[in-house]
Amino acid sequence: MLVAMILAAGTLRSQEKPKDSAKAAPAEAQIPTPGPEMARLNYLIGSWTMTAEYVKSPMMPEGAKQTGWYKAQLGPGGFSVIADFEADGPAGKEIGHEILTWDPAKNAYTVVTVGNFPGAVMGVGKWEGGNLAIETAFTMGSETSHMRAVYTNPTDKEVHIEEFLQAKDGTWQLIWKGDATK
Repeated sequence: MLVAMILAAGTLRSQEKPKDSAKAAPAEAQIPTPGPEMARLNYLIGSWTMTAEYVKSPMMPEGAKQTGWYKAQLGPGGFSVIADFEADGPAGKEIGHEILTWDPAKNAYTVVTVGNFPGAVMGVGKWEGGNLAIETAFTMGSETSHMRAVYTNPTDKEVHIEEFLQAKDGTWQLIWKGDATK
């Protein structure tokens, strides 16, 4: 009989709610929100027109002009910027998509560009003062090329962009420059 009373008392205690039940309840799940790193890319959102030129270089001995457009919107939840682009230049029409997102593990942006060229071009972007620099590597045939695009002091209305190709000696050579406006 004593064992039954101890078991009954234990069962009753286990069914009692703690006196401070507010502290015992699990916290409501917080919906994640984009950090300040994504807010720094808000200038990209919208429709841009672009005029540019390939500078005279071993890659483009005569140089060339290019015109095009870029249209960007926030991705799901604001955790990315998703853009479409099109440009007419010396090699014909270039069409593609670009996604930029913040990667806290890398402390940098991950940039993925796909288009009417083979594969995906992967890049890493970081702010260097007021300039956004994106470095990419891609392989054509047996050669791997490294490029660097620098978005100089971007605003909501305009941005100057320069692209560089890394030479075999490690130096960066300007190959393209352009201006984009909304």
